[in-house]
Order: sequence, then C-alpha cells, then structure tokens
Amino acid sequence: MTSAIIRGATFAFLFFGLCTNSVIALLSHYEVDSYPKYSRHKLYYSEPDEMDPIIATSPPQRHIFSQEVYERKRNDIEAESLYKERVEELPYSLASKLHVTHVPLAEEDCTYPIVVIGHRGSPYTALENTSRSFIHAAQAGADGVELDVFLLKCGSLVVFHGSGGDENPGLLHSYCGIKGSILDYTAAEARHSLTFNKNFDEFGCGPNEITHPDDISSKLPHYCYIHTLEEVLTTLGDHPDVSPNFTIKIELKGPNTAIPAVQLVRKLNMERQCQYSSFDHSRIAEVRLLDADAITGALFATHVPDDFVEQCLAVGANEVHFKYDTCSYERVQAAHSAGLNTMAWFRGPMGMKEDHLNEYFDVGNEDISMYKTVLMSGVKSMCVNRPDVMAQALEETQRIKNYLPRI
Repeated sequence: MTSAIIRGATFAFLFFGLCTNSVIALLSHYEVDSYPKYSRHKLYYSEPDEMDPIIATSPPQRHIFSQEVYERKRNDIEAESLYKERVEELPYSLASKLHVTHVPLAEEDCTYPIVVIGHRGSPYTALENTSRSFIHAAQAGADGVELDVFLLKCGSLVVFHGSGGDENPGLLHSYCGIKGSILDYTAAEARHSLTFNKNFDEFGCGPNEITHPDDISSKLPHYCYIHTLEEVLTTLGDHPDVSPNFTIKIELKGPNTAIPAVQLVRKLNMERQCQYSSFDHSRIAEVRLLDADAITGALFATHVPDDFVEQCLAVGANEVHFKYDTCSYERVQAAHSAGLNTMAWFRGPMGMKEDHLNEYFDVGNEDISMYKTVLMSGVKSMCVNRPDVMAQALEETQRIKNYLPRI
C-alpha cells in the first residue's frame, strides 16, 4: 500500500513538473514577458513571400501565425490563453493602418515621379537645419529639403526647430540645454551665444558631428550655429551640388513668419524654388494673398479631420501634408481627386525611434520596408530623415512599378 502511494506521488510529481516545464518553454518561445523590445516579427507575423513583389513590399496583417506556431500553441491551453491576452495588446501594422495591404494594382506603370524631400536636411549625417545638412540631402539625391523658420525680435528669420512640439515650438531646453525660447533672442545673439546639446537624441547625426565654437578637438569646421534663412537660401542657390530645380519647403513654424518669408524669397528671386507650409493654416492663407502663384502645403498632425480637403481648399493650399502614419490610401485618393498634391512627413529621429519600438512592428525605423509601405498609399512626396535610404527604396520600387496604385 505504501509502495503504491509512493509510486503514485512520484508519478504525479513528474507529470506536474513536465507540464510546468512545457508551459515555461512555450511562454519562453513566445517571449511574452520580454515583448516587445527584441521580438519584432516573431510573435504575430508570418514571413512575407520574397518572390511576390506586392507581398514583399506590403507586410502581412497582424495576428497571422505560421502552422508551426499554431501547433505549439495548441499543446497547452494555459499558455495559449496567456498568449492571446498579450496579443490583444500588440501594436498595429503600419500597412494595416494605411489600408495598403490590399491596394488595387495598376493596369499600367505610374506616370508620376516620387519627390524626395530631406526633413530638416539630412539629420543623420549632419546637424538638422544647417546648410551642411541641406547640402548632404542634395548630395544624397533628394529633390529638395524642408526647413523651419522663426521671426526673431530683430526682424530676421532664422532656421530652427526647437523643442515644445508644434503647439509651442522653439523652446531651447532640450536643443541647447537652457531655459527660454528662440524668440527671446536676436539673430546675432542666437548665432553667437547658443550652442547645441551634443547628447540630445533628436540629433540623429550623433555628438561627433556637432561642433562648438570653442571645441579645438573637432575635425570639422564650426557649422552648428543658428542660421538665418537668407544665409541658407543664398548657400543653396550658389552651391554646385544643388540643382537649380532644388525645392526648398519653408515651414512657417513661428508666428508672423508668412509676410517676411515671402518678401525675402522675392528679394532673392527664388520664388520658383521656394514653397511654404504650416500647421497654422491661417499662415497659408496669408501667403496666398501675398503670392497667388506660390505652392503651399497645409500640414496635419496625428488627427486628420474628416473635412481636411475642404480646409486645404479654403486657405488656398496646393498640397496636403500628412503625418506618415495617417496618409491612408483613401485619404490620399480623396486629396488627389480634389486636385491636391500629397506629401507624407516623418517625425524627427526621436519620434521615429519611439514609433518603431512601440507602434509599428512590421517595418524598421525609416528603413526601405517602411518607405515602401508608405509609398503604397500613393503619396507623391516623401519628407524623410534618411534621403539616402529613400533613394534606395525608390530604386527597388522601380522593379515593381506596376504594383503601385495608379492615381
């Protein structure tokens, strides 16, 4: 009797241990606890078919599991239940959000070129919003650059972005490590007294590419200062690596920037190269009153109102500028149907890194797969932080041109 009890207890103990180990092993396989830091694609995506161009450029929908995963999940009810709970917390696929997983194929090649705009220049190779960064973008093959301007108390326009977001831009605490706003300075004061924080993550170029005037160890000439808009426009107009057709999109970031920006562009005879944009659409209307032929873009952030087309037309905008993850196929089609051009703008390096880690797990951080996915929406321009990578994406896209939507 005692022997039977011992054998039964031993069997029960072994069986319990085996089940526990199976559950632990299964949970470990799914990386439930460690998700999402290093587990992209492993949890809920099947591998794309590299032989099919449309699938290769449009990552699969969420919650699609391979047969092997299903077999393993089926082996343990408890692990499957925990796993399903975790899946419900998973972020979206960028392709799904843009509604481009089943984009209709074109019957013939696209007839429009994709315009590549360097967002603040080429911020991964040189400090953003500097002449060096803009020239790098041109050398990488960009068709133009986007830059941000503020009107300072001395009456000069300067090129600067700053912290604070689009609602309260131009703050210095992260960019320069001090309190205050760029609006507190004259252009001369900003140039000579403000230095950039080398360790700020928004500066994708890294600390070695950021110069300070008193840094004798730097191998670069000092270029990291607050530039005036006139200095930038003159430099780009004269540089041998910058095409005469190079586009300069001037974002009217600060208040009272529309009139002096249009006046400066006229003074330099650069109306053909320069365009204007703003999140404050009243500034677009101001530009339209001053220059009936100017190309203007109405910027939209995360929230795109249902009447975005009407808002653009009301202020005389020629283009609608969507945040990259809001330019759904339907919105792009609606804009084009109304005669508006379209552009997808990407966040700065910090914001894109945040999205990559926490939002969209079917693409990389401004890699070829991300750019191809956004291209599937049909947008005609891309304002990117990596113009060199965008050039590679377009080169690859040429091989699958027939699979892009026809506008």
